[in-house]
Amino acid sequence: MKKLITICAVVGLIVAVAGTAQAALDIDLIFMTSVKEHLDGTAGGTPWGFEIWFNFDDPDTLHHIDVTLSGGGVGSFTINEDFGYWEYGVFDYSSLGALQSDYPAGDYTFSFEDSGNDVLNSVTLDYTGLSSPLNRVDFINPSYDGETGISTTPTFTWTVDSGDGDALGMWLFDPDTDDDIDENFPVSMDTTSWEPLGPLDPAHTYDLEVSVFGAGATVGEDTVGDDTFEYALAFEYLNEIEFTTVPEPATIALLGLGGLLLRKRRDRKQSKK
Repeated sequence: MKKLITICAVVGLIVAVAGTAQAALDIDLIFMTSVKEHLDGTAGGTPWGFEIWFNFDDPDTLHHIDVTLSGGGVGSFTINEDFGYWEYGVFDYSSLGALQSDYPAGDYTFSFEDSGNDVLNSVTLDYTGLSSPLNRVDFINPSYDGETGISTTPTFTWTVDSGDGDALGMWLFDPDTDDDIDENFPVSMDTTSWEPLGPLDPAHTYDLEVSVFGAGATVGEDTVGDDTFEYALAFEYLNEIEFTTVPEPATIALLGLGGLLLRKRRDRKQSKK
Protein backbone atom coordinates (compact mmCIF):
# COMPACT_ATOMS: atom_id res chain seq x y z
CA MET A 1 0.00 0.00 0.00
CA LYS A 2 1.19 3.52 -0.72
CA LYS A 3 -0.54 6.09 1.40
CA LEU A 4 1.11 9.34 0.31
CA ILE A 5 -0.96 11.40 2.72
CA THR A 6 -1.20 14.70 4.47
CA ILE A 7 -1.91 14.06 8.14
CA CYS A 8 -4.84 15.87 9.73
CA ALA A 9 -5.41 16.91 13.35
CA VAL A 10 -4.71 14.55 16.25
CA VAL A 11 -7.72 12.65 17.64
CA GLY A 12 -6.89 11.38 21.13
CA LEU A 13 -3.48 10.02 20.19
CA ILE A 14 -0.17 10.34 22.04
CA VAL A 15 2.71 12.46 20.74
CA ALA A 16 6.25 11.14 21.35
CA VAL A 17 9.03 12.25 18.99
CA ALA A 18 12.48 13.80 19.10
CA GLY A 19 14.71 15.10 16.32
CA THR A 20 17.94 16.91 15.65
CA ALA A 21 19.12 18.13 12.26
CA GLN A 22 20.54 20.70 9.95
CA ALA A 23 17.54 21.26 7.69
CA ALA A 24 19.03 21.02 4.21
CA LEU A 25 16.21 18.67 3.16
CA ASP A 26 12.55 19.57 3.68
CA ILE A 27 10.64 16.60 5.14
CA ASP A 28 6.85 16.72 4.88
CA LEU A 29 5.87 13.33 6.34
CA ILE A 30 7.24 10.17 7.93
CA PHE A 31 4.81 7.26 8.43
CA MET A 32 6.06 4.12 10.20
CA THR A 33 3.76 1.18 10.85
CA SER A 34 3.57 -2.53 11.63
CA VAL A 35 0.51 -3.66 9.70
CA LYS A 36 -1.63 -6.76 9.37
CA GLU A 37 -3.18 -6.62 5.91
CA HIS A 38 -6.53 -8.06 4.90
CA LEU A 39 -8.35 -8.24 1.58
CA ASP A 40 -12.10 -8.03 2.03
CA GLY A 41 -11.73 -9.28 5.60
CA THR A 42 -9.42 -12.20 4.82
CA ALA A 43 -5.84 -12.11 6.11
CA GLY A 44 -3.11 -13.39 3.81
CA GLY A 45 -0.92 -16.36 4.60
CA THR A 46 1.86 -14.04 5.84
CA PRO A 47 -0.16 -10.99 6.83
CA TRP A 48 2.21 -8.92 8.98
CA GLY A 49 4.42 -6.29 7.41
CA PHE A 50 6.71 -3.45 8.43
CA GLU A 51 6.36 -0.30 6.36
CA ILE A 52 7.77 3.24 6.22
CA TRP A 53 7.05 5.96 3.69
CA PHE A 54 8.07 9.57 3.29
CA ASN A 55 6.91 12.76 1.60
CA PHE A 56 9.45 15.49 0.80
CA ASP A 57 9.09 19.02 -0.49
CA ASP A 58 12.09 18.72 -2.84
CA PRO A 59 14.08 15.46 -2.61
CA ASP A 60 16.39 16.09 -5.58
CA THR A 61 19.53 16.09 -3.43
CA LEU A 62 18.49 12.98 -1.45
CA HIS A 63 20.40 9.83 -2.42
CA HIS A 64 19.58 7.37 0.37
CA ILE A 65 18.24 7.11 3.93
CA ASP A 66 20.21 5.20 6.57
CA VAL A 67 17.97 3.89 9.35
CA THR A 68 19.56 2.93 12.68
CA LEU A 69 17.89 1.41 15.72
CA SER A 70 19.25 2.51 19.09
CA GLY A 71 21.77 -0.06 20.23
CA GLY A 72 22.53 -1.18 16.66
CA GLY A 73 22.06 -4.69 15.31
CA VAL A 74 18.62 -5.62 14.00
CA GLY A 75 16.38 -2.84 12.78
CA SER A 76 19.15 -1.03 10.88
CA PHE A 77 18.85 -0.75 7.09
CA THR A 78 19.12 1.60 4.10
CA ILE A 79 16.22 2.99 2.03
CA ASN A 80 16.61 3.96 -1.62
CA GLU A 81 14.16 5.60 -4.03
CA ASP A 82 11.73 3.12 -5.59
CA PHE A 83 10.17 4.24 -8.89
CA GLY A 84 9.73 7.81 -7.68
CA TYR A 85 8.66 6.87 -4.14
CA TRP A 86 10.67 6.95 -0.94
CA GLU A 87 9.43 3.95 0.98
CA TYR A 88 10.43 0.70 2.63
CA GLY A 89 8.34 -2.40 3.20
CA VAL A 90 8.75 -6.04 4.23
CA PHE A 91 5.58 -8.18 4.17
CA ASP A 92 6.53 -11.79 4.92
CA TYR A 93 5.92 -12.23 8.66
CA SER A 94 3.49 -14.81 10.00
CA SER A 95 3.10 -13.00 13.32
CA LEU A 96 3.80 -9.67 14.98
CA GLY A 97 6.35 -11.39 17.22
CA ALA A 98 8.27 -12.61 14.17
CA LEU A 99 8.22 -9.11 12.71
CA GLN A 100 9.50 -7.57 15.93
CA SER A 101 12.45 -9.95 15.99
CA ASP A 102 13.75 -8.00 12.99
CA TYR A 103 12.18 -4.60 13.72
CA PRO A 104 11.82 -4.30 17.51
CA ALA A 105 10.56 -1.38 19.54
CA GLY A 106 13.04 1.42 20.10
CA ASP A 107 14.37 4.74 18.84
CA TYR A 108 14.81 4.75 15.06
CA THR A 109 17.13 7.40 13.62
CA PHE A 110 16.66 8.40 9.97
CA SER A 111 19.77 9.93 8.40
CA PHE A 112 18.90 11.55 5.06
CA GLU A 113 22.09 11.69 2.99
CA ASP A 114 23.27 12.84 -0.44
CA SER A 115 25.42 10.84 -2.88
CA GLY A 116 28.55 11.81 -0.94
CA ASN A 117 27.08 10.51 2.34
CA ASP A 118 26.74 14.05 3.68
CA VAL A 119 23.82 14.33 6.10
CA LEU A 120 21.04 16.56 4.76
CA ASN A 121 18.73 16.02 7.71
CA SER A 122 18.34 13.63 10.64
CA VAL A 123 15.28 12.64 12.67
CA THR A 124 14.82 10.21 15.57
CA LEU A 125 11.40 8.67 16.22
CA ASP A 126 10.37 6.81 19.37
CA TYR A 127 8.77 3.59 18.10
CA THR A 128 7.75 2.15 21.48
CA GLY A 129 4.61 1.74 23.58
CA LEU A 130 2.42 0.50 20.73
CA SER A 131 -0.11 -2.35 20.87
CA SER A 132 -2.15 -4.20 18.27
CA PRO A 133 -5.81 -3.41 17.57
CA LEU A 134 -8.32 -6.21 18.14
CA ASN A 135 -10.16 -6.47 14.81
CA ARG A 136 -10.33 -4.97 11.32
CA VAL A 137 -13.44 -3.31 9.89
CA ASP A 138 -16.08 -5.28 7.95
CA PHE A 139 -17.18 -3.53 4.76
CA ILE A 140 -20.85 -2.95 3.96
CA ASN A 141 -20.45 -0.72 0.88
CA PRO A 142 -18.64 -1.88 -1.17
CA SER A 143 -19.76 -5.21 0.24
CA TYR A 144 -17.18 -7.45 -1.42
CA ASP A 145 -13.87 -7.21 -3.22
CA GLY A 146 -14.23 -6.41 -6.91
CA GLU A 147 -17.77 -5.04 -6.66
CA THR A 148 -18.92 -3.02 -9.68
CA GLY A 149 -21.61 -0.38 -10.10
CA ILE A 150 -20.46 1.80 -7.19
CA SER A 151 -21.66 5.40 -7.38
CA THR A 152 -19.24 8.10 -8.52
CA THR A 153 -20.29 9.98 -5.36
CA PRO A 154 -20.17 7.05 -2.93
CA THR A 155 -20.66 6.77 0.78
CA PHE A 156 -18.41 3.99 2.03
CA THR A 157 -19.75 2.12 5.07
CA TRP A 158 -18.46 -0.58 7.42
CA THR A 159 -18.95 -2.03 10.88
CA VAL A 160 -16.39 -2.02 13.67
CA ASP A 161 -16.55 -2.21 17.44
CA SER A 162 -15.54 1.01 19.19
CA GLY A 163 -13.27 -1.06 21.47
CA ASP A 164 -11.33 -2.66 18.62
CA GLY A 165 -8.74 0.11 18.52
CA ASP A 166 -7.96 3.75 19.30
CA ALA A 167 -8.54 5.38 15.91
CA LEU A 168 -9.42 4.77 12.25
CA GLY A 169 -7.84 5.91 9.02
CA MET A 170 -9.37 5.85 5.52
CA TRP A 171 -7.58 6.09 2.18
CA LEU A 172 -8.82 6.01 -1.41
CA PHE A 173 -6.31 5.21 -4.20
CA ASP A 174 -6.16 5.10 -7.95
CA PRO A 175 -4.20 1.90 -8.71
CA ASP A 176 -3.50 3.08 -12.26
CA THR A 177 -1.46 6.04 -11.00
CA ASP A 178 -0.71 4.76 -7.48
CA ASP A 179 -1.86 8.14 -6.16
CA ASP A 180 -4.10 9.17 -3.29
CA ILE A 181 -7.54 10.38 -4.29
CA ASP A 182 -8.57 11.32 -0.76
CA GLU A 183 -7.82 10.44 2.87
CA ASN A 184 -9.23 10.97 6.34
CA PHE A 185 -6.96 10.18 9.26
CA PRO A 186 -7.13 9.86 12.20
CA VAL A 187 -10.81 9.69 13.13
CA SER A 188 -12.83 8.35 16.06
CA MET A 189 -13.53 4.62 16.38
CA ASP A 190 -17.24 5.51 16.29
CA THR A 191 -16.89 6.42 12.59
CA THR A 192 -18.65 3.91 10.32
CA SER A 193 -19.02 5.84 7.06
CA TRP A 194 -17.01 8.12 4.79
CA GLU A 195 -17.85 10.31 1.82
CA PRO A 196 -14.59 11.06 -0.03
CA LEU A 197 -14.11 14.15 -2.13
CA GLY A 198 -15.55 13.55 -5.56
CA PRO A 199 -17.01 12.83 -7.89
CA LEU A 200 -14.96 9.80 -8.88
CA ASP A 201 -14.35 8.90 -12.50
CA PRO A 202 -17.00 6.63 -14.05
CA ALA A 203 -16.06 3.11 -15.16
CA HIS A 204 -12.84 3.29 -13.13
CA THR A 205 -11.33 0.91 -10.59
CA TYR A 206 -10.23 2.19 -7.17
CA ASP A 207 -8.75 0.75 -3.99
CA LEU A 208 -10.30 1.58 -0.61
CA GLU A 209 -8.38 1.02 2.62
CA VAL A 210 -9.76 1.41 6.14
CA SER A 211 -7.34 0.80 9.02
CA VAL A 212 -7.90 0.25 12.73
CA PHE A 213 -5.02 1.62 14.82
CA GLY A 214 -4.03 0.12 18.16
CA ALA A 215 -3.41 1.83 21.48
CA GLY A 216 -0.37 4.07 21.73
CA ALA A 217 -0.51 5.14 18.09
CA THR A 218 1.38 8.38 17.62
CA VAL A 219 0.46 11.26 15.33
CA GLY A 220 1.90 14.71 15.47
CA GLU A 221 4.27 17.37 14.24
CA ASP A 222 7.88 18.16 15.07
CA THR A 223 10.57 20.61 13.98
CA VAL A 224 14.21 19.90 13.17
CA GLY A 225 16.23 23.01 12.41
CA ASP A 226 13.98 25.17 10.25
CA ASP A 227 12.01 22.18 8.99
CA THR A 228 8.60 21.22 10.41
CA PHE A 229 7.28 17.79 9.45
CA GLU A 230 4.35 15.52 10.26
CA TYR A 231 4.70 11.93 11.42
CA ALA A 232 2.68 8.88 12.40
CA LEU A 233 3.75 5.72 14.24
CA ALA A 234 1.33 2.83 14.65
CA PHE A 235 0.31 -0.81 14.73
CA GLU A 236 -2.69 -1.32 12.46
CA TYR A 237 -5.15 -3.82 11.01
CA LEU A 238 -5.82 -2.78 7.44
CA ASN A 239 -8.77 -3.98 5.36
CA GLU A 240 -8.53 -3.31 1.62
CA ILE A 241 -11.19 -3.65 -1.03
CA GLU A 242 -11.27 -2.94 -4.77
CA PHE A 243 -14.33 -1.59 -6.58
CA THR A 244 -15.34 -0.19 -9.97
CA THR A 245 -17.65 2.78 -10.46
CA VAL A 246 -20.71 2.87 -12.69
CA PRO A 247 -20.24 3.30 -16.46
CA GLU A 248 -20.30 6.74 -18.04
CA PRO A 249 -23.81 8.21 -18.44
CA ALA A 250 -23.52 8.10 -22.23
CA THR A 251 -22.67 4.39 -22.07
CA ILE A 252 -25.62 3.75 -19.80
CA ALA A 253 -27.90 5.61 -22.22
CA LEU A 254 -26.63 3.54 -25.15
CA LEU A 255 -27.15 0.33 -23.21
CA GLY A 256 -30.68 1.42 -22.43
CA LEU A 257 -31.35 2.34 -26.05
CA GLY A 258 -29.98 -1.00 -27.20
CA GLY A 259 -32.32 -2.81 -24.86
CA LEU A 260 -35.27 -0.74 -26.12
CA LEU A 261 -34.46 -1.53 -29.76
CA LEU A 262 -34.07 -5.21 -28.95
CA ARG A 263 -37.42 -5.25 -27.19
CA LYS A 264 -39.13 -3.57 -30.14
CA ARG A 265 -37.51 -6.03 -32.54
CA ARG A 266 -38.85 -8.94 -30.54
CA ASP A 267 -42.28 -7.34 -30.47
CA ARG A 268 -42.28 -7.05 -34.26
CA LYS A 269 -41.34 -10.72 -34.67
CA GLN A 270 -44.10 -11.76 -32.32
CA SER A 271 -46.67 -9.66 -34.21
CA LYS A 272 -45.87 -11.47 -37.46
CA LYS A 273 -46.65 -14.88 -36.01
